[in-house]
Amino acid sequence: MRIVASSNNDESPDAGLDCELKRMFGGMEQRELERLTIGAIHEYRASVALAETARLQRLAAEADKNCCPERRVELERIHEHAETEHRARQLVLNTLVDRLGFVPNVPIG
Repeated sequence: MRIVASSNNDESPDAGLDCELKRMFGGMEQRELERLTIGAIHEYRASVALAETARLQRLAAEADKNCCPERRVELERIHEHAETEHRARQLVLNTLVDRLGFVPNVPIG
């Protein structure tokens, strides 16, 4: 399923969403924007880990001859959801970093 954020058929679907995110974050002070960006980096990293775990579980189920088809379908759905969430978080993070003007140093962990 793809959600279109703009009704303008000449624009890519992400363009309308990108404009909306920029509008939301546009009036923020630098300190608040940096705080949000650091939080978004943590959330993005967590979403990457979840998407990778879901991918590996799906691949293991596909390779397992004893895995029932229902479980495979469930794991595929979980993986697709994790990938969608990961891409959404990436879009928000990219917008925040663009607005901030730099990538804050955020230790892993």
